[in-house]
Amino acid sequence: MTKKENIIVMPEELVSLKKQKNNRKRVEKWLIKNQRYINITAIEKEISAPKGLVQKFVKYDKKINDKWIDPLYGVIKRFTTFTLR
Repeated sequence: MTKKENIIVMPEELVSLKKQKNNRKRVEKWLIKNQRYINITAIEKEISAPKGLVQKFVKYDKKINDKWIDPLYGVIKRFTTFTLR
């Protein structure tokens, strides 16, 4: 018999999970919407992601691993923020 562990989720972790889920939705929606205007390979190189990570999502609807969502979100945020430096 296996013993089930009680998992207690702290409020900070719950906020973090919700934020990550929202970031995933934003990244996925943005990539699909702007796929014809962006250089997918350059974005993958920018975050040191495996070749084809974004390509497979856009073309074949393959889920992007959670560890790549935050780096992609950061690149997209920098890319879409229009500021004069």
